[in-house]
Amino acid sequence: MGQTLSIITFFGYLGASVFYVGALYDGRREQWGRWGALLGWSAQTIFLAHNAWVVRGFPVVTLYDWMSFFVWLMISLFLASQIRRSYAHIGSFLVPIVFLLWLISQFLAHHNTAAGTPLIGGWLGLHIALATASYAAFLLAAVFGIMYMEKERELKNKKVRLFYYRLPPLEDMDEMGARLIMIGVPLLTVALYLGAQWAKLVWGHYWSWTAKETWSFVIWVVYLGYLALRWFFGWRGHRTAIYAMVAFLLVIINFWGINLLFPGAGSF
Repeated sequence: MGQTLSIITFFGYLGASVFYVGALYDGRREQWGRWGALLGWSAQTIFLAHNAWVVRGFPVVTLYDWMSFFVWLMISLFLASQIRRSYAHIGSFLVPIVFLLWLISQFLAHHNTAAGTPLIGGWLGLHIALATASYAAFLLAAVFGIMYMEKERELKNKKVRLFYYRLPPLEDMDEMGARLIMIGVPLLTVALYLGAQWAKLVWGHYWSWTAKETWSFVIWVVYLGYLALRWFFGWRGHRTAIYAMVAFLLVIINFWGINLLFPGAGSF
């Protein structure tokens, strides 16, 4: 069953990516993109629910599991946003990125970097869920940054073309990116706290500055820096768009670099 669901997920997300990119040129393709995303999401939902039933708990044990959950959460948030058809064309940027992440996760299907630590306690499931939600907010902020830069590029070149007409106003995209980071930082703060509580429960200490813990702390500091620069130094627009995109690179490094190169406590 797992292989069948994976195939359905693949074609659903692939179709959604193609149709959403095509919707930039022909808005009628957007509906087909939405149906493709819904098909892939439905198959992946069944897959995750089956895994949860098998493990009798939160279905995130390996790095592959976490990547799958992250992709599922991103598509869930996107589909929810489309109920009110807010920022419809974010799908043209977001869905292909998420599909690429899902493809990468498939190479990790048999890769388990867990260090053998028992995954116990309610703290851990909530820690993972909140950290994943914060990273989802950060990815969405980065996507709005990409959209901002593309529309700004057309305006600066004085060649008003596709992105000018399809994308929201620059001010709206800048504000939305900031709101997403303002949501993500508290979520990550609580996730780090819960992770420390779980570490105390399992290992007897709250923090040991492992590679995973250190990099998570760096990400938290960097996004706090975004808020500080925006609130106290008046950063807006171009600079914050670049900041959001570069900051998410740290999250990507945490996805694969830290988990794969430094397996151990706190890693998958």
